Amino acid sequence: MEDNAADVALTKVALEELNILSEHIHLADGQELINYLKGNSFQDIGIILLDLNMPRMSGLEVLKFFYKDNELKKLPVVVFSSSDQEIDVRSCYDFGANAYVRKPINYNDYNRTLSAIARFWLEANVFPVFD
Repeated sequence: MEDNAADVALTKVALEELNILSEHIHLADGQELINYLKGNSFQDIGIILLDLNMPRMSGLEVLKFFYKDNELKKLPVVVFSSSDQEIDVRSCYDFGANAYVRKPINYNDYNRTLSAIARFWLEANVFPVFD
């Protein structure tokens, strides 16, 4: 989930270069994510890359919403943010984030970081079964 068009484009290009064989869905804010989840199976979700600074419903508000729901809190959420504030990191983990990754500034580091995230979560990780 990302509201910055440049970051969306960069992520899309990086994932395409990595040949990640999965569908990528972009949602611009937290409310769009909640609406999407209401109408789709959780079994099809490999990972949610969540930005913190978003309009309408922030990434932290999304985590809080998930935290209160027994099914949603099982979804793998990696906060992918430019924030280096310790309070942001702590708050995300307090409300169930599975990881907090700072967005790299240059393209090569960005690509390497996305590769590490995707390889772990989409290839090595075992997902829970949803009811």
